[in-house]
This record gives sequence, structure tokens and C-alpha cells, in this order.
Amino acid sequence: MTLLLVVVGLVATLVMAAATVATFVNDAETQRRMVETAAPDDLGRVSLFARLDERLARRRRGQRLVALLAGAGLPTWSPSAFLTAACAAAVLAGLAVQPVFGWATAAIAVLLVVVGTQRWLDRRRKQRVDRFVAQLPELARLLANGASAGLAVRRSLEMAAEEMAEPAASEVAQVGAEMAVGRSLRDALASLSERLPSRELSVLVQTLTIQGRSGGELVTALAGIGQTLEERRRLRREVATSTLGAQFSGYTVIFLAFGAVALMNAFSPGVVDVMITNLAGQAVLLVATGLFVVGYLVVRRLSRVEV
Repeated sequence: MTLLLVVVGLVATLVMAAATVATFVNDAETQRRMVETAAPDDLGRVSLFARLDERLARRRRGQRLVALLAGAGLPTWSPSAFLTAACAAAVLAGLAVQPVFGWATAAIAVLLVVVGTQRWLDRRRKQRVDRFVAQLPELARLLANGASAGLAVRRSLEMAAEEMAEPAASEVAQVGAEMAVGRSLRDALASLSERLPSRELSVLVQTLTIQGRSGGELVTALAGIGQTLEERRRLRREVATSTLGAQFSGYTVIFLAFGAVALMNAFSPGVVDVMITNLAGQAVLLVATGLFVVGYLVVRRLSRVEV
């Protein structure tokens, strides 16, 4: 019963943290839109998050975060507001857990919220990448049809964006819009690859780039790529189904690690804080953490199949 209460409390904390992140980011987006639609006299007043976004955009890590948000289907979210909301949610989670389970468990809760937020964003982008990869054979066929009809690559992309569903429609439309304002095909496709990284997309991007630069049988190349991508999609689906059990085992190892700490504090409140201040306790915690990490990495390694 005690373990069930601990699990329910942690789940409730994570849900509250996720809701806090979404609320902060949505408020920042609403504020940004209000600034954009404000009177000309107010346009000079740039919000704090807008200034922070500009500074983040000059740094490599900030650019990766922007690409990650765009790849996850959240291009309108403010990167700085997202980071601020995630940090605030982590602190709130720690403050909520500390009175019951102690500082050690509070630190674990903070780490869990931070890692959980990152994993949520990565998983959201991965799901969107998978959906986009599943649409690549259709995109290759549409581009091949456009090339056989004598259309330019930009016009073929625009027609493909009109006929395809999400997420390919918005991503291909963005490539066409970037080319419309003077950006080269190579740079526009490179941005697409950064937002949605995948081997399948890289093959298509390289084909379009090489054909656009040196010419050649674009129709034949795209038709062959479409058939190959269709076969790879079936293979990826079979591999994902076969390794699902092993991936679940890896997450189970991590859950057991956090569950063990929470259970120790539930039966003996503050015991982890005492162990941290004791040399023998530190050694036990270090060895246990190392074993759990090694177990998780081994399971992940065994379940990883490159396709």
C-alpha cells in the first residue's frame, strides 16, 4: 500500500510538472503574439523571452533546442520560456517531495522531472520523424511525377505539400517557403534534416542536392528511392515490434532504481539523507547506482538494432 502511494505521488508530481511547463510556454507564446500585433509605438518593447531567444539563437545549443522544438511539432514555442518552465517545474517537484521523503529524494525528483521533460521532447520528435519517414515513399513518388512532368524541384515540393498529410505537408511547405525567399535548395533541405534527422531523409536530401547541382535522371533516381524507402519502412516496423520487450525491460530497470529509493524513504523517512552523509552509505549508493546504470545501458545496447 505504501509503495502504491509513493508511485501515485510521483505520477501526480510529474503530471503537475508537465502542466506547469505547458502553461508557462503557452503564456509566453500568447505574450509574443500580443507584442507582434501591438501598435507601432509598442513594437520597440521586446519581451524578456524574445531577447533571451535571440541570445539562444546565437549559440549552438540554442540552435539545437530550436530545431528540437520544431522537429517535435512545436515551432511557435519560445525556447527560453520552455527552459524556464522546465526548471520551475523541477524546483516545484523537489519542494513537493522534500517534506515527505527528504532532500535526497527531492533531488531525485528534480532530476526525474528534468530527464522526463527531455525524454518527452525527444520522444515527441521521434514519433514525428517516424511519421515523416513513413511518408517519404509517397513524397519521392510525387517528386518523381513532378520531375517527369517537367516541373522544377521547388514547384514539385509545393505541389507535394498541398497533397500530403501532416507532418510532411508543413515540413515540405517550409522548404518551399525558404526557397521562395532566396534560400538554396541545399540549405533548405539541410534545415529539414536538422529538424527531422533520419537516414532515410538524408538519402532523399542527398539525391535531390546532387541532382539539382549536377543534373541526371532525377525521375529514375526518385523512383528507385521510393521503392527502397518502402522496403526499409516495413523492415523498421518489424524490428521495432521484435525489440519492444527488450526496450520495456530497460525502462523497468530505471523504474526499479527510483522505486527502491522511494520505498526506503517510505519505510524509514530520511534514511537516504543519512546514507549520503556516511562513507559506507555513499559507497552503497554509488555501487547501486552504477549497477542500475550498467543494467540499463546493457539492456538498451542489446535491444538496439541499426536498420
